[in-house]
Amino acid sequence: MKKRTAVTLIAAVAAAATVGVIAIGAAMNFEPNATDSSAGSAATEIPGFLQQSFPNTDWSQADPAISRALSGGPPKDGIPAIDEPQFDPVADFAHPDEVQAILVQGETETKAYPYNILIWHEIVNDTIDGTAITVTFCPLCGSAAVFDSVLADGATTTFGVSGGLLESNMIMFDRNTETLWQQSTGMALAGENYPHQLELHGFQLLTIGEIKARYPQSLVLSEETGHSRDYGNNPYAGYEDSNDFYFAPSHVDDRYPAKTIFVAFSIGDTHVASPWLQLEDGREYRTTVDGQAITIEKSDGELQITGPGAVEVPFYFEMWFSWAVQNEDGEVFDPETVSSR
Repeated sequence: MKKRTAVTLIAAVAAAATVGVIAIGAAMNFEPNATDSSAGSAATEIPGFLQQSFPNTDWSQADPAISRALSGGPPKDGIPAIDEPQFDPVADFAHPDEVQAILVQGETETKAYPYNILIWHEIVNDTIDGTAITVTFCPLCGSAAVFDSVLADGATTTFGVSGGLLESNMIMFDRNTETLWQQSTGMALAGENYPHQLELHGFQLLTIGEIKARYPQSLVLSEETGHSRDYGNNPYAGYEDSNDFYFAPSHVDDRYPAKTIFVAFSIGDTHVASPWLQLEDGREYRTTVDGQAITIEKSDGELQITGPGAVEVPFYFEMWFSWAVQNEDGEVFDPETVSSR
């Protein structure tokens, strides 16, 4: 069944071409992150590197959290988004079937975006059934989400990689207004679209082998991206298994291992996360969030969360440390302690 829910299991990897620059940025971020208190609102200091890179951003409208943004090393568009994606039949995929891919399903087309390409570009601007979408992945915090590419005024846009990080999460920018956005949540951080939040667009995370078997007519993102990259190389291999960070968050919640993958969703103003691998395949979990009955079900590795009236609840995936530092008042949904059938 085709779904418009958001799901992904993250393999935290990134572009080798940027590793040296990232390391320099981590060691010397005091220089590019100088602030100018004269920019932005009286209560918000805007990091100097963002002011320099985004002179057209309306800094008078900003989340105070933007003051903690760090330069990741590569400048604005230094990690190039894919703006004109090309596709091949999934049967022609040239790498192992075990490669994971975000799968977006429409009424007339199904597209797969494999991680071996996403690790190099982080953003793919595309369409599905004529609807503009933005496929995103942040390797430093294992966060992936797909958004409808629509701003607060209804205008369609494309997104790029800003070069900034907030709590080790990518900061995106839209090319219409140069509003800055937090990648994991789709929340505007600064600019004329603040405090708008992008709408999640549904997707599933499967291996290429699973996609070939279940969705043989699907298309897969081509390596003809217009950029020279080694799409067979995983330069951050092992990062997800390490206790180390390139850019440490302000604090780490020790209730779970920092890089455990969680599925995250919101009901009203209540933000919820659940450890992905603890959700058993073929089981239906029930819980209550913000007074509403919620059902979570994983079937053949595909996830569906529904609320009252079987309304589907959108979600994304993210490493525990990243979700927890952004949602200190959030709730953890532990599959081992809720009723199931």
